[in-house]
Amino acid sequence: MNKLHKETSPYLLEHKLNPVDWHAWNNETLNKAKKENKPILLSIGYSACHWCHVMANESFEDNKIAKIMNKNFINIKVDREERPDLDAIYQNALSVQGEHGGWPLTMFLTPDCEPFWGGTYFPPISKFGRPAFPDVLKFIFNLFHEEKNKIKKNVLLIKTALINTSKNIKENKINDQLSEQVSLSLINIMDKKFGGIQGAPKFPNVPIFENILRYFCNKGINNKINHQLIITTLDKMCCGGIYDHVGGGFARYSTDEKWLVPHFEKMLYDNAQIIELLILGYQQYKEDELYKNKIFETIEWVLRKMKTKENGLASAIDADSEGVEGKFYVWTKKEIEKVLQNKSKEFCKTFDVTNKGNWENKNILNLIQKPNKSELKKNKVLLQKLFIVRKKRVPPRLDGKILTDCNGLMINALAKAGWVFNKREWLNWAEKIYDFIIKNLFFNKELYHSWKSNKVKTFAILDDYAALLRCSITLYETTNQKKYLDNAENFSKKIIKNYKDKKDGGFFTTSDKTKDIIVKLKSTYDTAVPSGIGLISQSFAKLYYLTGKNNYFKEASASLKAVSGNIKKNFFSTVSLIKANQLLQDGVQIIFIKGKKNQKYLLDQIKKMYIPNKIFQQINNSNKLKKKHPAYGKKTFNGKTTIYICKNQTCSQPITTIKELKKNLI
Repeated sequence: MNKLHKETSPYLLEHKLNPVDWHAWNNETLNKAKKENKPILLSIGYSACHWCHVMANESFEDNKIAKIMNKNFINIKVDREERPDLDAIYQNALSVQGEHGGWPLTMFLTPDCEPFWGGTYFPPISKFGRPAFPDVLKFIFNLFHEEKNKIKKNVLLIKTALINTSKNIKENKINDQLSEQVSLSLINIMDKKFGGIQGAPKFPNVPIFENILRYFCNKGINNKINHQLIITTLDKMCCGGIYDHVGGGFARYSTDEKWLVPHFEKMLYDNAQIIELLILGYQQYKEDELYKNKIFETIEWVLRKMKTKENGLASAIDADSEGVEGKFYVWTKKEIEKVLQNKSKEFCKTFDVTNKGNWENKNILNLIQKPNKSELKKNKVLLQKLFIVRKKRVPPRLDGKILTDCNGLMINALAKAGWVFNKREWLNWAEKIYDFIIKNLFFNKELYHSWKSNKVKTFAILDDYAALLRCSITLYETTNQKKYLDNAENFSKKIIKNYKDKKDGGFFTTSDKTKDIIVKLKSTYDTAVPSGIGLISQSFAKLYYLTGKNNYFKEASASLKAVSGNIKKNFFSTVSLIKANQLLQDGVQIIFIKGKKNQKYLLDQIKKMYIPNKIFQQINNSNKLKKKHPAYGKKTFNGKTTIYICKNQTCSQPITTIKELKKNLI
């Protein structure tokens, strides 16, 4: 047994019995590398990663390979979900060497943790155009001990590039022309036939899809051809194999262009974002039943499978079960026929089930055509029978780590869905999960990133505060409880104090509490989740409208200006910044003041409407607002429930009917 047996991360514990003498990333291990003057072999992965398991089975469980590793290296295993800051640094280090990143990440470092060579997956024997892992180990050992000057040169080049690639590019503020240019560029790379971004693999790039939808709506482009890009994307995602039709929830991505064959792992952060995207689709496209159905089923899956006994949310579910990718999810036609009997023929036709199969002689369930409401209801009865049978299979492993940023994303989704669909239990769960994070992820007044087995790990990264700040604001909008707004303001102060780059603007991804990193990266680009700076700028914009405090406008403006030049450099990964700027400049503030009549009807109608850049605020006593707040002093009209639409700090006349509301929103 190696040193990983003391860890709490499920991913690290998977490797505790490897013959490799694995160490965790900590001061003791790093000092050992310096003392013994050995290169560090850093392996970064996560529990739901299929290729991480492959490399573990092929190499890390092999005694001969382990012997080479143990003799020549200090071997460190890192869970990327537990240390996203380390993962970002060394993924970037690989990228600046001209290599594509990914997991497992295999990096070779000096005893001072400086990267000098790396890759991702290496096979035990040379194949797939990749060198054999034992050959790589021998090459690196010789390089480290015999070519010191080459190592120094590599380290200097990589560290310089790391610093340069992380710099924010400050230009003028983001203007409408740049925003439109980004949206048009994104539209141009969309797949008109299958939706999503052209080609394969296909990821649920939620910020990009939302940007395009917002562009169409803001520009008043309501023709069917344009909107079909988004409709096709949502339809194909909901009907495709990337969605688990039996148990609910979306897989990480599709390996093909048709959304058919997923990489079967399910991540909490993906599903949170997709729920929010489907809510927008439901609001914009005439309350589409398919989107509503997938929202409900996905939330049911989250609360059934991802919720822990402590009321936090687990981070991920593995792709593999019994050592085989996707085994839990796929079916033979005979299995379907045995379960559904006389209903199987129609089901197989509906869900693309054949004797031959559509993936490795098995069938990934996917809908051939978009179903209507009655078809969804009929399908659900048959899918439930499969669900009962599937429960008897060996399930993929659950990674029960509770991550602050991922939980914040799902709290946001649950709160929005609960509000839109009047599902009070979802809002209740959003609040319970939020309470868990506040009570357990703060320790000695410090926020941490990860929690497992009653232990916190890793000082909070920027994304943790960004997600927690945003969901605090959403909970305030959806529950009207001031404690959430107060929390949001307190989190904002901590972000500005501990993460803001006071010299060059923007935000660092880590605070000064994190000491064991070789460089402090800046937050700029969206990854699988929206960028920290993007979410923070959006939240500052909302706080400006909700509180009437001008300092939030200044902070949001300064943050966006600090990285405005990065948008031109990489429009694909900066759409969260575009959203923040549009929210700040063109926010639509819906002020809702309850009266004696019409309250529920008016509120329900607002919930059903897609209003880009919306900030919702229910007011009980407008005289308690700051005098600079545009709704200060506003009252109900003739005792009726009254709405004010405020734009650019100026409010409309009192609105008491939906007809007036829609007229003022045009």
